[in-house]
Amino acid sequence: MATSSIIENIRVNNPRALEELAAAMEDSAKNYRPRTDAERSGLVMDKEETRTFMTKALAKKGIKL
Repeated sequence: MATSSIIENIRVNNPRALEELAAAMEDSAKNYRPRTDAERSGLVMDKEETRTFMTKALAKKGIKL
């Protein structure tokens, strides 16, 4: 996704906040690393990984398995 479409609706009225945003984007670009195959896929096939994820997600809502 293009950065322009992500930040299109952001309005910054504070020059310091704009400098911090630009610095954060530059830092992010310096620390770039390609995603692994596991990170590229949105499909999780491992049952234990799914269980761990759901346990954490439900715990945030106060639900225990």
